[in-house]
Amino acid sequence: MRGGWSAAAGFAVRLGARLLFLLVAGRLFGATLFGAFSLAVAVVELAVTIGAIGTKRTLFQFLDEHGPRAEGPLAHVAIDAAVLVAVTSTLLAVAVMGVAAATPESVLPASTARALWILAPMIGGQALLDLFSAATRWRHVIRYEVVGRSIVEPYVGIVATLAAVRLGATGDGLLIGYIAGTLAALTYVAAGARRSFGGFGLRSYRVRTGTLLVMLQGTVSNTLTDFLNALYARLDLYLVGALLGESAAGVYGIARQVRTPIRQVRQSFDGLLTPIVARTLAATGPAKTGEALASAARLILTIQLPVLIVLAALGVPILNAIGPGFAAGYWALVLLAAAESIQGAFGVGDLIFVYRKPELGLWITAVSIVTGLVAGFALIPWWGVTGAGVSVLISYSIRAVHRRSVLARHFDVKAPLTYSAGPLMSAALGTGAALLVARLVTSPSAQYVAVTLTGLAVFGGAVMMWLRATGSTLQMQGFVASARTDQPAGTRSALRHDRRC
Repeated sequence: MRGGWSAAAGFAVRLGARLLFLLVAGRLFGATLFGAFSLAVAVVELAVTIGAIGTKRTLFQFLDEHGPRAEGPLAHVAIDAAVLVAVTSTLLAVAVMGVAAATPESVLPASTARALWILAPMIGGQALLDLFSAATRWRHVIRYEVVGRSIVEPYVGIVATLAAVRLGATGDGLLIGYIAGTLAALTYVAAGARRSFGGFGLRSYRVRTGTLLVMLQGTVSNTLTDFLNALYARLDLYLVGALLGESAAGVYGIARQVRTPIRQVRQSFDGLLTPIVARTLAATGPAKTGEALASAARLILTIQLPVLIVLAALGVPILNAIGPGFAAGYWALVLLAAAESIQGAFGVGDLIFVYRKPELGLWITAVSIVTGLVAGFALIPWWGVTGAGVSVLISYSIRAVHRRSVLARHFDVKAPLTYSAGPLMSAALGTGAALLVARLVTSPSAQYVAVTLTGLAVFGGAVMMWLRATGSTLQMQGFVASARTDQPAGTRSALRHDRRC
């Protein structure tokens, strides 16, 4: 929980950097250049899911299961993974650069192709950053990831972008900032990982081909699942760019960035949930783990919904402040924020698939991609960026229902629908009260403040009343907090008297 709160604080700091970055990007570069940058970054981040070969999550399991049997320092297991990630990412970067250079301008606009060619080497940088961040979390040290991702990467990127503009490299300012932020964060987090392991022991390290092959074989399913999840998360942006062009992609990209606080609520829990779910599954099985995850989902939803209310109330002035023309993405922002609330809260169930049956998670994601494609092609040409937001909301909603059905059928995970009814009803009441105030207050500046405060106050009051009336709690319950270290490794998964939170 301390790690979760640390990550949340880090995301709050990162949010300030993101807002500053959006102001710089929107006012200095405009929708078209930002659209090309957003499309290129989306491709790079998609490739990272393959380059990282699933180690962002599976490294925990590999260190737990194979670390005690490994020859040499335990850090060599993380170095093995780093070697594999570096090789895979380099091959991917070369492939992306080749495609960007060879694709005709009629298919891939020149500005987007140039951005892709320049940013492709950062596939390795981002993949290694994920890997070393996971390594520090396994050592129960999260400050390096928080500082690296929330302070070093974004703020170094902003400074580098402004410096590039100052020196006359306006067209490449966003690209230079991305590269500088990635390399600075990687340097910091890698140094933190080395310190948390007590050194990497590089002098005695030797590449172990057999270990690399075993590691690669054990990550195939999860890597493919991560790739499809990343494709699914960015599919709407790709469709907007392909169907509406770079300028529309810039407007839509800003809307996606502004809704990021809701996504960061869920991400702030990942550092806690990813390792602790693996331990709880081993100790109690999928059904009990599903009950514990339901309590986490309710807490995440309760935090996300007031953020959604704020974005709905203040979306227009925020987009106007970023730059002219970006307010056209308001409804896309609201729809994306609602969709992210659904995925962020109920998507925690995917962690059971990661450790038990990755192929089920793969199937759910594949169905979701098809749903998103159909909805996107049907709605974007008619409604523009708003249609893209509608397609994402439809796709995420269907995915939540599908996930629930698969969890019940294969793992007997049956969280009642009423479990999250309190936060959802409170959000509905808060939204209704905010709409009523919006009709009564006519002054725009006063209206934004009154609507926001009313929505939040009614939501908070309704949640408190629901908790008192039902005797419910927002605490996470049922997770195994720590394993007994005085027992043989083979018996730890059977322990029933572990300390719980």
